[in-house]
Amino acid sequence: MKIKLILIAFILMTSCKDETAQLPILSYNYIDGKKELYKIDAFEFKNQDGKLITSALTEGQVHTMNFFFTSCPSICPPMRLQQQAIAETFSEEKNFKQYSISIDYKNDTVDQLKRHVELHSIKTNQWNLLRATSKKQLEDIAKLLKTNFKPNEDGTDFYHSSYVALIDKEQYIRGFYDVLNPKEVTLLKRDIRNLLD
Repeated sequence: MKIKLILIAFILMTSCKDETAQLPILSYNYIDGKKELYKIDAFEFKNQDGKLITSALTEGQVHTMNFFFTSCPSICPPMRLQQQAIAETFSEEKNFKQYSISIDYKNDTVDQLKRHVELHSIKTNQWNLLRATSKKQLEDIAKLLKTNFKPNEDGTDFYHSSYVALIDKEQYIRGFYDVLNPKEVTLLKRDIRNLLD
């Protein structure tokens, strides 16, 4: 009986370990019925300091990407608090970054992103706010990140999700996490750690 219990415990531990270690690759499309992987490796944005952030800079990094805008009256403030907590958790990790892309490129200039960083004490060694230069550029990255956004009819807000994409060192998407859901934030932190190790 004792040996049987030990065996069951070993199986459960092994299956849990495998589950956490084996994250699927989610950046793929079906082309002519064939699954084809793609990388998040073709973008250029300016950050809050006016520095060019390209996909070449993210290679070899574990990072998250998501959408926001500085005048967001709804989900962005609580998302920001969660992302600041994530930045704090991984503050010593040089190979982890967060990138949030503004969907309001007309108003979120580099100077406005800088003001937002200063207003909310965002630590930019772990988290960069990015500015696009066109609607097409935003649509292209949204397509790669398998998400979308659109302005509300009254023009006061944008619809966008509270999900972040987790991207590995080889630039494949490995998960999507709702940062307004505490359980998913816990999973995100666990999976970041697994990809860093």
